[in-house]
Amino acid sequence: MPKKNSSIKPVRSFRLSVECIHQLKDLSGTMGRSEGDVVEVSIDRMYREEIRFGNLLISEGQKPEDNYKVEKKEG
Repeated sequence: MPKKNSSIKPVRSFRLSVECIHQLKDLSGTMGRSEGDVVEVSIDRMYREEIRFGNLLISEGQKPEDNYKVEKKEG
């Protein structure tokens, strides 16, 4: 689960849809957590699901994002 040492976490910025922001605020209020915590929990859950269904393999010495393959569309 996400670590709580927020003072040393790197800062990132993302552009989110209006619907996503609304969902984030609703989840934050329902869960009683910050929006940042909700994002961390959401990504953690999605990551675990990807591992569970075999779409992501954990191996030492590799970056997890290297396991995803994107085929270029010819056109």
